[in-house]
Amino acid sequence: MHHLIRLAVAAVFACLAGAALADPPHPNLYKGERLVPIEVLPGKPVQLKGWTRDGKGLVYSLHVRAGEKVGVNFWTPSRFTYLVMFDVSKTDEDAFYSSDDDGNVKVLPVAKNTTWLIRPYYSRVARRRGLGAPYTVTLDIRP
Repeated sequence: MHHLIRLAVAAVFACLAGAALADPPHPNLYKGERLVPIEVLPGKPVQLKGWTRDGKGLVYSLHVRAGEKVGVNFWTPSRFTYLVMFDVSKTDEDAFYSSDDDGNVKVLPVAKNTTWLIRPYYSRVARRRGLGAPYTVTLDIRP
């Protein structure tokens, strides 16, 4: 009986290890966030609209290819709402783009095939007198 339990436990761990290898690593989602895969075709801009507040909102994943350039245009009426982007292939959790530092309009070159996470967020230092803020992100892939 103990042998069967050991085999079952080993099988469960093998399945978990296989699942962990299949999913690319990425910064953790905050409680209340949902991951939404998006596709942007070259020459066909995509507009993402939403609402973000205190870690609650959407985080988008976008597969990009080496040699492409991704145009980013971020708009929000709130001075406490920002956009950050992460490369899931990197082991650190530092953003490679932040609207706070890099501006709301930017063209980002893609060095290698990878997946980017795109996170609009409402700053935690803002006074909490509202329900958050709306945003619009326009993404345009150029070959």
